[in-house]
Amino acid sequence: MVKNETFPQLKLMFPVHNMITTFVKRALVIGLVGIAAIVILYGFEVTDKCPIKQIDVLNDMKKYEITKDPELCDDINNRIIQLNNKCGIEMEILDCG
Repeated sequence: MVKNETFPQLKLMFPVHNMITTFVKRALVIGLVGIAAIVILYGFEVTDKCPIKQIDVLNDMKKYEITKDPELCDDINNRIIQLNNKCGIEMEILDCG
């Protein structure tokens, strides 16, 4: 009997628990919908991938300047050629000599 009387009182004292679970549920749904939308747009190539690829090539060019690895240079040159052909960007090819 005592538990039945105190349980409703505890519910009235701590209504925040129900609000937190509702907030977490809504936040998870919004987050998952957003991630799904990004994946779908990226998969259907609605977004332009050229700037992302260009940034990736530029970062690898900085790595090449540090390491002077000839295999990395060849890889970067191949990616630059593909990027120039696909995106119409005029990036200079590296001198791997």
